[in-house]
Amino acid sequence: MADDDESAAEASTGSSGAGTTIGAVLGISLVLFVLLYGLLKIAKAYDAKLRARVADIELSRKKSRDAFRVQNGYSWDWVVVFKVLEEDEKTKPFQREHSVKWILSKFAQGGLQMRMFYSVQNDEVYCKLRATLERLEKEADRIDYKLPLDPQALQKTAERGREGKWGPLLIEDPHNQCPFGPYDYIYGKYEYNRPEVAHLYRRYENNTPFKGSDRIRLIWSIIKARPHEAGCFLDMPKLKKEKCVLTYFPLHDYKELFELEAKWLKFFMKPWDQPLDDVKDYFGEKVGLYFLWLGHYTTWLIAPSIVGFFVWIHVASKDNDPNAESVPAFAIFVALWVTFLLEYWKRKEITYSMRWGTNGFEATEQARPQFTGEVSKSPIDGSETLYFPTRERFKRGLTSQFIICGLILVVIGCVASIFVLKFILAREEVANGGVYASLVNAVVIQVLNAVYFNLALKFNDYENHRTDTEYEDALIAKVFVFQFVNSYAALFYIAFIKAGVDGCIVNCMVELSQGLGTIFLTRLAVGNLTEVGVPYVMGKIKEKKELQGVADDEYAKEPTEAEKQFLMAEYDVLLGSFKDYAELMIQHGYGTLFVAAYPLAMLVSFFATWVEVRVDAWKLCQQCRRVEPRTAEDIGTWYTILELLSTIAVITNSALVVFTGDNFESLGPATRVWLFVVLEHALLLIKYILALIVPDLPEEVDIQLKRQEFLVSKVIENAEDEQDDDLTTDVAESIDMTIRATDDVAESIDMT
Repeated sequence: MADDDESAAEASTGSSGAGTTIGAVLGISLVLFVLLYGLLKIAKAYDAKLRARVADIELSRKKSRDAFRVQNGYSWDWVVVFKVLEEDEKTKPFQREHSVKWILSKFAQGGLQMRMFYSVQNDEVYCKLRATLERLEKEADRIDYKLPLDPQALQKTAERGREGKWGPLLIEDPHNQCPFGPYDYIYGKYEYNRPEVAHLYRRYENNTPFKGSDRIRLIWSIIKARPHEAGCFLDMPKLKKEKCVLTYFPLHDYKELFELEAKWLKFFMKPWDQPLDDVKDYFGEKVGLYFLWLGHYTTWLIAPSIVGFFVWIHVASKDNDPNAESVPAFAIFVALWVTFLLEYWKRKEITYSMRWGTNGFEATEQARPQFTGEVSKSPIDGSETLYFPTRERFKRGLTSQFIICGLILVVIGCVASIFVLKFILAREEVANGGVYASLVNAVVIQVLNAVYFNLALKFNDYENHRTDTEYEDALIAKVFVFQFVNSYAALFYIAFIKAGVDGCIVNCMVELSQGLGTIFLTRLAVGNLTEVGVPYVMGKIKEKKELQGVADDEYAKEPTEAEKQFLMAEYDVLLGSFKDYAELMIQHGYGTLFVAAYPLAMLVSFFATWVEVRVDAWKLCQQCRRVEPRTAEDIGTWYTILELLSTIAVITNSALVVFTGDNFESLGPATRVWLFVVLEHALLLIKYILALIVPDLPEEVDIQLKRQEFLVSKVIENAEDEQDDDLTTDVAESIDMTIRATDDVAESIDMT
């Protein structure tokens, strides 16, 4: 009878679990559909406003007396906002030292043009910034800024040659080894005051070699550059933190943005059909790479989503028993799928790095203005540089890691507390006590992530990283170690420890499946609602506050475009993309680390990422100020984390199948250990072999990069041809064709 009662309990739990899972999935699907539908309605309303704004802007530009725009085809690119201080308002010493006048003098020192005006309420001063074409050209030359070369101009120059330097070049591909044209996707550093190469750079609508994102980047480079580099040498993030400025941001070009939205903001756009080149041109390569990865990941989720759905049906048909026969096969399938996902991502990433001209960017990246050190001479070329001792860097890094380890122990304590709560609820026989505990766990995870993130930023600043890439990579490593423990510790406990401590309710696989489903779906719903809803509401509140009284005053000034954009939400190019990536990585972990317990995770991940593409695109285009277009060569340490997760997924799913599940319970402990070792090692070996089979660098990309190196060395750097003909002539003239009678006699027979 006891066995019958236990079986009945398992069947009841299984049926209940299946019903709960179906209900949760349907509920989340409804939430996501309503969210997307709401976004579509908001986007349509915004689109109508944007059309009117573009028409007004074009009309005002035609009537404008701005000689600068008429001459150069562009105008203001950046804006800095200052607060108007009250007469009796107290300021800190740092604010008095870095006054508005001091900041403006620095802008002038860097050669930037300014235009200032009061806001409609006279409580802020807006300072718009721009640079002349000549100033942009000088800065591009200083930092060796890479620009795309015009294919037709490049071909004509190459085939004509340059007299006295190098002869005509004719590049052909008789065996069709490369699908790219010989002169496509060729980038070269900008050279100022060299008329012979000026025509090679691609020209844009304003007949300059710089598109809007290029101008924004170059002006930002001028703002960061040190005095000996003819820059402003302003640490704008610190000035904002110390409230010397309210904010700063690049201005939207609504005509260009409207064209992008027409291609991108579509409700049912396929993830592989995004206009990534246009996204990159407007928002920069860093944002472009994020959407490239998001589209790649969403596309690759289709196959495991379909397979996982059928496995879930099979599990549901077995009274929601996660030990169904199809589960181990699906876990193996996902382990191999992740390998191909990452290997083909590397190929896609380097292909787009070639197409966007960012290959090798990290080797030439400029130092952050926040980087401090002793002014010294470079041991390589003797130029002025900043020296930061290696020993001090190591000391600071060690201090940060020590504190982080302490914080991770705090997280483990929180996880233990949640399981104590779950134990108490179970002992008191509270209905759905396990679900309540899982909800508490999900909330604690989100709170601890937010608190720790701010601490990680402080530790990262303390470590004093030289470049933005180094800074971001270090931040990723710090935060993800914490998030990994915070997000997955409870699930690891259920999967591998709980059975030996206090026992699972009926079955650990069932409990793991319920816990994972609850955390996964809660995070998905809350994450998307907070990402969209909270900024939208806060933006409306800010807009109402800033424009209070203006609408009712018929004599009030109309807010300018800069003021309207100030009211939009801020998307930090570092922290914004960081949080978006971190959200995806945690979701990827939920989908792969315990897929043997929750086969539906892949399908949920697919819908979540498909929604994420639409939400993030809408957010950047219609909700946020323009992002600083930042260059990036790859997704950095995030790829290392993906590889780490794929390896851990092999280990965890092998352990779930062999130890946690009931598939091999008839085997002895020693046999199961050996089975786990063999299965896990076999899968890791297969992953390694597959990684070797798929080359990281596509042949056509390798060819195109070598073409770029060769062509740039000729047309930009003027590398002279090797004089092979002269060498051959010298060798021929030095050949002695005389046959002598003896070795030591001067007489000879002349054969010539």
